[in-house]
Amino acid sequence: MKLSFKLYIILFLCIFYTQTGIRAQEELFPVYEIEPLNDVGTEEDPAFPLVYNGYVYIFSLHHRLPVWRLFIGGDIISPFAIRDGTIYLYDIFNRFYAIDKTEGKILWKLTVSGEIRGRPLLYDRYLIVPTAKGLVYVVDRRNGEIIHTYTGSGEIYADIIRFENLIVVSYKSGDIVAYNIESGEKDWIFRSGGIVTVAPIIDNNTLFFGAWNSTVYSLDVRSGKTRWISYVGKSVTRDFLVFDNEILLFFADGEILSLLREDGAIKWVKYMKEIEFSYNYFAGSDFLYLFMPEFVAMDPADGSIVFNYRERAFNLFKEMLFENMLEGDALFTEEERARILNEIYFSVSNYPMLPPLLVYENYVYFVAEDSYLYVYDLKKDFFVIKYKMS
Repeated sequence: MKLSFKLYIILFLCIFYTQTGIRAQEELFPVYEIEPLNDVGTEEDPAFPLVYNGYVYIFSLHHRLPVWRLFIGGDIISPFAIRDGTIYLYDIFNRFYAIDKTEGKILWKLTVSGEIRGRPLLYDRYLIVPTAKGLVYVVDRRNGEIIHTYTGSGEIYADIIRFENLIVVSYKSGDIVAYNIESGEKDWIFRSGGIVTVAPIIDNNTLFFGAWNSTVYSLDVRSGKTRWISYVGKSVTRDFLVFDNEILLFFADGEILSLLREDGAIKWVKYMKEIEFSYNYFAGSDFLYLFMPEFVAMDPADGSIVFNYRERAFNLFKEMLFENMLEGDALFTEEERARILNEIYFSVSNYPMLPPLLVYENYVYFVAEDSYLYVYDLKKDFFVIKYKMS
């Protein structure tokens, strides 16, 4: 059956206006270029990304300076991941970028359908990108081509995580689904029945997660089968931490609840006065670190305070002065003492501006409410950088 000339014209106009509409929509979104900030050379340099005032910055650890920045349109929570000298990040227009971290050069760019949600995940050659509506893209991180997608069972609020060749997606509906990365097929599904907005944690072949039905779950990550279920009396809406023997839960009213990792039984409870836990804590290898707003270290085994950082830094400062006196060095002037206190032995008493606290190798870093970037060395148990963002 032949199409009439009029029908050909109609089809042509439909295709033309559709394509024109797509291009017009794309042109509505502004294009931002990478802005060089400081020339630190191209040698291998530990550098990490951070979000501040609507930009993603790359900050050099060696030079203690921001190297370049890209405007992403808003203070998105952790819109990046780093692998092999490349940073993968997204903006508020749902555009994904692969950028050479050292040179600040865009390698490829991809626009996806739907609001990107949560931290992107890297595994082998794959870049895994979740969206708010539940669609998860698996992208070839070498060229930005979409390999396949997972169509989920509802909205995604939390980061996706990986175990071996599985990615685990927690849906707001309470479904926890493990997908095979290569095939895109569902490997297992666990239905908790409670809203889930906090990312699960996988540790030692075990998956832990909490829900709004005041329950914490422990699952075998390979099979999705239950190991234990613990009712904790309050909705789990804050990130929790997993240590060797404890799981620590945090609540808005200042309560910290410790569960035994082995069976989920309550181990201890501690109430912190006038503190609302949101993202003002993080885990080290041995200690829990809290902003109250004074920065302190806590023992996860019993909730006792190990040290107050202000006191610890000042004591180290006094020891440094005493050692210099013994060695017969020139005495410090008042101006020199003030400079050393401000640049090396400073205290931190400002809450982080944005969640979550970020980790790069053995460093935890954040921009605080005073607009300073602080970097904490977990090996030294000491703040090593204080930099004023502008």
